[in-house]
Amino acid sequence: MKHIVFFMIAALSLGLGTSALGQGSFCGAVGTPGCNAIRYDSSIVAAWATGCTVVRGPVDIIDPDGPRVHYGEDGDGTGPASTVTTTAVSLGDGGTATLTFDEPIRNVIGPDFAVFENSFNDYFLELAIVEVSSDGERFVRFPATSLTPTTTQVASNINPTMINNLAGKYRVGYGTPFDLDELCDSTGIDVDRITHVRLVDVVGTIDPQYATYDAFGHIINDPYPTNDTIWGSGGFDLTGVAVLYPNQTIDIDDITLKLTGMYPNPAINHIIVFANRIAKAQLFDLSGRKMADILLGAGPNSINLSNLKPGVYILRADGITKKIVKK
Repeated sequence: MKHIVFFMIAALSLGLGTSALGQGSFCGAVGTPGCNAIRYDSSIVAAWATGCTVVRGPVDIIDPDGPRVHYGEDGDGTGPASTVTTTAVSLGDGGTATLTFDEPIRNVIGPDFAVFENSFNDYFLELAIVEVSSDGERFVRFPATSLTPTTTQVASNINPTMINNLAGKYRVGYGTPFDLDELCDSTGIDVDRITHVRLVDVVGTIDPQYATYDAFGHIINDPYPTNDTIWGSGGFDLTGVAVLYPNQTIDIDDITLKLTGMYPNPAINHIIVFANRIAKAQLFDLSGRKMADILLGAGPNSINLSNLKPGVYILRADGITKKIVKK
């Protein structure tokens, strides 16, 4: 949780905005050109996390056996996010939150889920690493980047154009989107069936002994320390995780399945199949051996072919068959 008085003083003394913070190569704050933030009430939000398990980190990483943060409840990480800054659950330094969903997250065109934090401002950003899993045991981490200078410790301001693939990039009410396409070459997960999203608080210190590092070995510099002895908060403050594709439940007996198109075909690693409703499908080789079970959703579906040998395959769903050619 942010320190309101401290933040107001910092804002007045340091100023806010990219003019004061330099300019990076990633998209910027909410409202700036090219910003990819997802508003909490966006029409592309289809569902929210329904389960949340938090493992609290310490109030301050320099005392790892000391008191834990206690602000919020696990349930504050479930359901819809909003613009209310006080409804959140704090992770503490290095703490984690593991989110689950009623239906697995699928890899479709564009971002697949978004993570929401309760920042009061576009530049007071408390960050988290994001990982996903298809079984709740093996997790794969999104490749995060932080180019924030580490010559001095960040106390209040971070330029969002300097960071990428880190949750908490945007102010309250706006989620940071994540695209499973970035992990399609990863082993140990099925990007078309993500069951768990795990957030790992970034310990913002630039002390190498305690720091959090991005995918390229850079120290991630974010506001530190953020412990609040009055509220019992600190670190990343989760308000929700949204699923960003159509995933509505319908009576499939009342609607005839139609597969309205697929591209590219032939394909190399992925093929997009359009369906008019949710349906279970199977992928077979020409010998009749089943290669995969697939859950199609209404709209575009990305089917992973990267583990298949080049050749011809048959997609079957409710009596419909389509030929797929893998290069």
